[in-house]
Order: sequence, then C-alpha cells, then structure tokens
Amino acid sequence: MSLLRIAETNYISVNDIAAATAWYIEKLGLRKTTIQLDDAEGCIVLGSTPDEGALLLGPSYTPAGTSADEPTAMFFTSHLKKARDFLVSRGVNAGEIQQDRQGTHYFEMRDLEGNVIEISEEP
Repeated sequence: MSLLRIAETNYISVNDIAAATAWYIEKLGLRKTTIQLDDAEGCIVLGSTPDEGALLLGPSYTPAGTSADEPTAMFFTSHLKKARDFLVSRGVNAGEIQQDRQGTHYFEMRDLEGNVIEISEEP
C-alpha cells in the first residue's frame, strides 16, 4: 500500500512534461498508468493503483470562457507526519503541517515547476 493516495483525478499544467513525469515518478513513487481518460491527448497519466484517482500532467491551456485558475491537486494519507518526512527526505519542498477551520491536518508541497499540491489526512 502506498503512503500517498491520489484523492481524485487531477490535472496539473506543466511546461516540461517529460521532466515533470520523471519528477513525480522519482519523488512520489507514481507510475505511468494504462488508464484511458477522455480528453487526455497530449497528457501523461500517472497513478499508483488502478482503483484510485489519476494525476494528469499536460500543457497549460485556458479554454475560451474559463479561468486560468486550476484547483489544487490533492493527495490523502493516513500517516501525515510520515508522508511529510518521506517527501522531505526525497528533496521535495514541503511546508509545515497545518490545521484548517474544520480541524483537518494537512501540508502543502510544490512540484518541480512550483505547482501546489495539498497532502491531507484521510477524511
């Protein structure tokens, strides 16, 4: 079982898909997956198990009539401190553990290109 679980299918815009793919595989232990997703042309699909969400890495784009703001990608873990320590040991830029207004503990990390990803305790 993986320490991190992708919360849902997330799209992350990156400038260098090959470098970002290598980073997510090395740092988070994800792997390329054979999951077929509609509208994923030109994207790399990463995951850890077939029964959870996927991470799509693809080019930046803003379809007409939409905002350039993307939702923050999210992972869950049942061992928040252990997950943070693991990521920091792999050279990942991870912030301190915080608590939101609902009492949920989480921390934010940044990928190779500075995209924010939230790591949250299991709901």
